[in-house]
Amino acid sequence: MADPAEALGLGQSPPHDYGPRDPRRWRAPWSARAVTALTALGALAVGFLLATGLSAGREVAEAQDARKDELIALIGERIERAEELSAQLDALRDRVAETEDVVFAGVEELRRDVEELELAAGLADLTGPGVVLVLDDASDPCPQQPADCRIQDVDLQLAINTLFAAGAEAVAVNDQRVLSVTAVRSAGQTVLVNRQVLTAPYELVALGDRDALEEGVAGSRLAADFAVWSDEYGLGFDLAGTPSVEVPAYRGSVSLDLAEPAASATGADGRDTDVPGEDR
Repeated sequence: MADPAEALGLGQSPPHDYGPRDPRRWRAPWSARAVTALTALGALAVGFLLATGLSAGREVAEAQDARKDELIALIGERIERAEELSAQLDALRDRVAETEDVVFAGVEELRRDVEELELAAGLADLTGPGVVLVLDDASDPCPQQPADCRIQDVDLQLAINTLFAAGAEAVAVNDQRVLSVTAVRSAGQTVLVNRQVLTAPYELVALGDRDALEEGVAGSRLAADFAVWSDEYGLGFDLAGTPSVEVPAYRGSVSLDLAEPAASATGADGRDTDVPGEDR
């Protein structure tokens, strides 16, 4: 019969060694060289991506700068060309004046007629009493609507109409004479007057009765509007009378390419048959 103690394994050596052991240190699953190599490869990859991105961004910026420089150069060329044409026009006017002197020699009456016509057409310089009205942009831009803090074409149009309504005999904006053919239009942050680029401040010179002009402008809608806009947006509005102002002659073309005299038909009874408003 088998021994129960032997069957249970009593008195025998245990199958496992539970005795004290030396402490084991933690070891990285990979060697230090492998980690260093992988770190270097990762840094190289990140550096390559950053360099590629910076290079692409630099190329885009350089292309935009080149395009901007081309546009600036083109604008400069156009302005120079316009100035050259303006100088040529002045030279031609001088030649015309010299020719007139020769043609009108001894014909004083005809000369006076021509001078009166030039005066009425705005082709002669004028000097006399009047007022100077200065409109200026705000010193600080408007964050919401930048155009509100700039003098716009409609402001100049209203100012010109107000001066003429107050009795001005002649008006000029930054040395640009205002005639019936004058166009005042916005062009970005500038205003075109007689197709010339003007920038703020805009000096409107009006020739006429100084007291009447000052009173007419001060009591106008223009002054009332700018009283509000000056407080709200910081726009400049300054009106001053002066005993002597200079209004230059109109330097542009006064020819009308599309205008023609209106045809008028006369009936058998001698009455004009095409009078507007006569149709029934």
